[in-house]
Amino acid sequence: MDGSSAEAAAHRYQSLFSDVAGISSRELLEDSLLPSSTPTTSSTRSTIQPKWRFHGHNVLLVDVRTDSERDVSMISGAVSLGEFKTNILPSLESRVSDSDSALPDMIVTYCTIGFRSGMEARNLIHEYPTIFAGWENDDNSAQEEGRTSITKVGNLDGIIPFANATEYERSSNNEQSPHRIPMEPLIIDRKTKTATNKVHVYGPSWKMHLSPAYEAITFSRIEFAWRGLMVLSRSCWSFACCQR
Repeated sequence: MDGSSAEAAAHRYQSLFSDVAGISSRELLEDSLLPSSTPTTSSTRSTIQPKWRFHGHNVLLVDVRTDSERDVSMISGAVSLGEFKTNILPSLESRVSDSDSALPDMIVTYCTIGFRSGMEARNLIHEYPTIFAGWENDDNSAQEEGRTSITKVGNLDGIIPFANATEYERSSNNEQSPHRIPMEPLIIDRKTKTATNKVHVYGPSWKMHLSPAYEAITFSRIEFAWRGLMVLSRSCWSFACCQR
């Protein structure tokens, strides 16, 4: 398995969403594992405190996959899209100032390989234009457009590239980067919050892109076909909204 093949596939999907920043798992890990990043631990982290950092931004990861995919595993510190809209979005809407460090100033969506998460990231920008902005917008343009605050939105390359990147970091952490923060479990069981080597890769064709250090779980053929139709329908709606 060549990890770069997963990154290349994800980059192709990310490029479909030019209004959303494409985020690399390797860069996210590199920025978050540096001592200056001071990520919070699970014992001190609240439901809205960011654990991840990217280019100086406090990042909250939002998992847009289905419940059955998240039941296999999630990225540590991530929340589901439903949890985000119910518990965190209202706080972002009422944020008093951009200096509110208890809230993330960047939302990064993720799925398997960057397509579904790209759609949901774009939808956030279009549905909540006073809160979210794509990477190309700066603070001044946001203020001119009447935004109450600036929250960047990004699209991660997916849980497959993320899993591959964690394996790379583990192998190089002690040898090449002894200054890095000791790695916490980064892919966890949703219920127990403990480390797991299982990753849902959606369909059988994505198994080859996952590091052999992880066990790939897929949908059944029937469910795969049904969910493919759902994604197609959702993508048509998302791209139509972008043209408005």
